[in-house]
Amino acid sequence: MPKIAFFIELKNNQATIEGADLNIGNPGVGGTQYLFLLTVKVLNSIYGEDYSVLLTNTRFSNSDPGLHTDYSENVKEAIQYCERHQINNLVLNANEADRVDAKVFDTRVRIMLWAHNTLNAKRQKIAAETKSIRWVVCVSKSQYLNMSDTPCFGKCTYINNVIPSYFFEQATLSDYSEQKVAYVGSLMPQKGAHNLLEIWKYVEEKLPHAQLYIFGGANVWNANAKLGSGGYADPFYERVLQKRLKKLSHPENIHFMGAKGWDFIDSFIPTFRLGIVNPSHYRRDETFCLSAIEMAAHGLPVVSRQRHDGLATTVFHNKTGYLEKNDKEIADRIISIVSDPEKSRKMGLAGREYAEAFLAKTVVPKWRELAENQDDAESAKGIAFFSKDAAMLRRDFLLKMGFLFESGKTLGILKKKLKVGK
Repeated sequence: MPKIAFFIELKNNQATIEGADLNIGNPGVGGTQYLFLLTVKVLNSIYGEDYSVLLTNTRFSNSDPGLHTDYSENVKEAIQYCERHQINNLVLNANEADRVDAKVFDTRVRIMLWAHNTLNAKRQKIAAETKSIRWVVCVSKSQYLNMSDTPCFGKCTYINNVIPSYFFEQATLSDYSEQKVAYVGSLMPQKGAHNLLEIWKYVEEKLPHAQLYIFGGANVWNANAKLGSGGYADPFYERVLQKRLKKLSHPENIHFMGAKGWDFIDSFIPTFRLGIVNPSHYRRDETFCLSAIEMAAHGLPVVSRQRHDGLATTVFHNKTGYLEKNDKEIADRIISIVSDPEKSRKMGLAGREYAEAFLAKTVVPKWRELAENQDDAESAKGIAFFSKDAAMLRRDFLLKMGFLFESGKTLGILKKKLKVGK
């Protein structure tokens, strides 16, 4: 009988995860979805096949040993499943907290909210006041510390996100022989690919032959997402990217590779000198950044923007890479590494050593400790609306509005509503 269940919706990712080997890394879905799958698999590989179960709203075939799955359409059915099978602990994506009727949480099942995204004020309040919600599990120490002024902080703990041991052991290390850079991440405004193209203007002035490969797409979270003519981004976001591309002197050096799994990326980057992740201005989008650790495992130093978010956990500034505040500083760091293969090698190997602390076999057992912890956590005294996280999310919302106007998506939404209203 399982001791702990995990529920996440995977219907939109079914085609990608069918038959995927989780050991070799993310097959090309969102980091949240991948980590739900991987955590269940690793728990069962350590403690027995029936220790944990993944509940999801689709049925898919995956022969991966240890990936014990069953069907639940939604959070309510997942809780009922746990009640029927006497499973005491249920892990939910924290985004579900305000998507269901409060009565659904009236249960003896101990709910753990896995906070892959920053909790807004409403979710903080629900977590603090709902008796069945025993834990809010942050995905990095940095995220945990940022929640210290929230009303649910008394229920907070952290378990760092992880990579599989096999992925780490089999990673192809770079020989640092070419001026090539990899960006890995979803192509959404909050992940900052357009910001990277703005930064690249400074890079190409000094390194006109440097190549940038962008691995990612709008279909990472939803395999059925509508893409633009380029086949890699939402049609509206593609406009924003194309606008930045036209301002570059060497747009031919930018390569959009689409959403790819690590089996493909691993074979493609053995000569690269640098990895880049989310250089956006969003203050609370990155709670961990799995791509940073994945690239570090391949011996690549990583550069991004300093926002005092999850990247403070995954990038060791000045040792495994750099976190800088403004575009010019970020560009200078990119140039310093890409122009110097020895510096790239030194920081990259330090990054690989650092990545070893995030191996699943070392970190995942903390879920068992949490499941067996019978202590009742208490709410803190913070006011959700005034917490720093809530304030940063309101600021990030303004950035989203800016994207809607620049891309023309606002006009598209209005046209669609007017058409429906006729």
